[in-house]
Amino acid sequence: MNKKTILLVFAMFGLPVVLATLMHSQWLDWTPASTRNHGTLIQPVIQWGQRSVTDVEGNEVSVQTLSGQWQIVLMTDTACTDKCLQDLYWIRQIRLAQDRHVPEVGLVFISKPKLSPALIDEITALSEVFVVIDGEQAEQLSVLFPQTEGSGRFLMDPMANVIMSYRAEQEPDDIRKDLGRLLTWTQTKQLTN
Repeated sequence: MNKKTILLVFAMFGLPVVLATLMHSQWLDWTPASTRNHGTLIQPVIQWGQRSVTDVEGNEVSVQTLSGQWQIVLMTDTACTDKCLQDLYWIRQIRLAQDRHVPEVGLVFISKPKLSPALIDEITALSEVFVVIDGEQAEQLSVLFPQTEGSGRFLMDPMANVIMSYRAEQEPDDIRKDLGRLLTWTQTKQLTN
């Protein structure tokens, strides 16, 4: 072998190892400029814990009932108007866009104001999957989510931890992209074992 061949082999195989070692060493303080997620990562995650509330149908909602699925959460502290119903429509569409992962995604709507029976019917007509929590029960959950003015959208992982939040002006497609990546790169069933 001549010197050029040896240098070429070193450059192909040795240089990446040297660069990776330097990037993770104390001599270089390098971090990526940005991340690929569109939402704001909540650190540390907010755990559901031992909270147990009742939804509008009288069913218990706890860490056990939420575990095993990613949850898209819409929380509002104002009356649910057309804008709110449009947001609910879009989070339903985000769930449906997950194709084969649809069964791994749940929907939660938390409304601090009490909802009328007609409005509850309208929400459940959008999707029977919605877990709707309102009034006093919703007030108990307000400590779980970062404070937002009006309404906020959040992602919960399959262990019922609030992990990501989205600003009100963000496009629903941002949530769809983040959730799609999470569903692709995680094995939900393994997380719950």
